[in-house]
Amino acid sequence: MVVSEQRLEKALSLIAETDNEYAEYVGAVLRAEYMAECSESLAYQQLTGTVEDRKRAVKLVPEVQKAWENYFTVLVNMERVKARRKREFIVIDVYRTQEASRRIGNIQ
Repeated sequence: MVVSEQRLEKALSLIAETDNEYAEYVGAVLRAEYMAECSESLAYQQLTGTVEDRKRAVKLVPEVQKAWENYFTVLVNMERVKARRKREFIVIDVYRTQEASRRIGNIQ
């Protein structure tokens, strides 16, 4: 695979353009996790029974399930952006390797 300068520029642009998007997703994941844990805590306080019964029952509360579903949705979206960025970093590494080989005469 030969990486052109155009492809390198595209990779660099995508990384630069997604910096804020990725940072926002990281924050959203942390926020969603915190909110899901808060939701569990609130539901746990309202339940009765033994500690083990309440730990199991809290997972079945619709608000808790919705909060965790939101967390996993945001996490998947963050991982998509992360994977796209990682692929572009690989393109940059291939370009660097290709240029280093060209400098020492292994590639024309």
